[in-house]
Amino acid sequence: MRRTVKTNIYNLYLIKLSKWLMLIMPVVALYYKENGLDDFDIYTLQAVYSLSVAFLEIPSGYMADVIGRRTSLIAGAILGTIGFGIYSLSSGFSHFLVAEIILGLGGSFISGSDSALLYDSLAAESNQHRYLQYEGRITSLGNFAETIAAVCGGLIAAFISYRGVYIGQMVIASLAIPASLLLVEPKRETLKERPGLMQILSICHQSIFINRKLSATILLSSVIGTGTLCMAWTSQVYFVYNGLDEVSITPLWVLLNLTVALVAAVAHKTRRLLGYRNSLLLVIFYIPAGYILLGLLPLIAGIVSLILFYAIRGYATPVLKDLTNNYCGSEIRATVLSIRSLIIRISFSILGPLIGILSERFSFEYALILIGCVLVCASLLTGLFLFTAAPETTRPPKDLKIH
Repeated sequence: MRRTVKTNIYNLYLIKLSKWLMLIMPVVALYYKENGLDDFDIYTLQAVYSLSVAFLEIPSGYMADVIGRRTSLIAGAILGTIGFGIYSLSSGFSHFLVAEIILGLGGSFISGSDSALLYDSLAAESNQHRYLQYEGRITSLGNFAETIAAVCGGLIAAFISYRGVYIGQMVIASLAIPASLLLVEPKRETLKERPGLMQILSICHQSIFINRKLSATILLSSVIGTGTLCMAWTSQVYFVYNGLDEVSITPLWVLLNLTVALVAAVAHKTRRLLGYRNSLLLVIFYIPAGYILLGLLPLIAGIVSLILFYAIRGYATPVLKDLTNNYCGSEIRATVLSIRSLIIRISFSILGPLIGILSERFSFEYALILIGCVLVCASLLTGLFLFTAAPETTRPPKDLKIH
């Protein structure tokens, strides 16, 4: 197939597959426990990963805007492969810490660049209005991949070993390298001023403090993104806390990811079905409330509430990314998306270990309820800001004012 802007979609699909075909997810908590880690260690490792992403989040996004999203994605693919390689060959907290730092740096190069490249590839063909549809499909593909990976990872763990799962993950991560090399940089607006730190700070200042519509979407998207990211790891700890093993966790993880995949595939239709205002309200209220329900309800009811959480997550992520893209220009798109990711990573690096500390000192249920209350307050405040600053977000996309 000849390399064109249109082929970027397929290569981005492959990059998403390599990123989301996570064999390790059904067994990650069990693998950590096998290597002597406790709850605090698990959340600390993930917090370190988030901080590693955050360290280069905005600079890498800015670099993608200046020298190209393709270059950024290539760097991320290589570092991701190295990170899982270290994981598969080592054991213990210190070795895992090194692996997480490298994975975090790789993640920072991919974060923002993939969505920015997708939007600009569509814009090059005058199809940017279809971004939500394609972002939903890519999110859906990623979760279908994670669903399949959960089954495969569980089988590898059951018949080989937990370490065998991580070796397989390294091989999958390496698929992103050829896919990123085949990407084509689409024509787009470029930054006119001389690149540098002051320009990065200026973009951040404009995005957070001056452009109220963009600021509102970034902040709400960051709160919801923090909630969904933290839940990915919290659900693993929740399953282990309730005495489940890989035989029980694997089908549950398959069900959760299949739920996200199915809803994400029809995210644009889901938003129309629920209504533009109601779909946002459901995200604003239920994503943070999901933690409180998980802390209050018995196991079966908690799992049901978790399924609903993942269903809402399925359309929340592409919808909020779509809103953010609508309010920023192509010359700063990767930087703006990286600002969102930076806030999410820093927030998670605080909330994750906090859940571990509260769980150790009090109880896991207490930790979930308290964190849920914090997220509810943050979600309501940022949701009110969005509806005040950009009331048109409650109407069909044709009414949105770009930038």
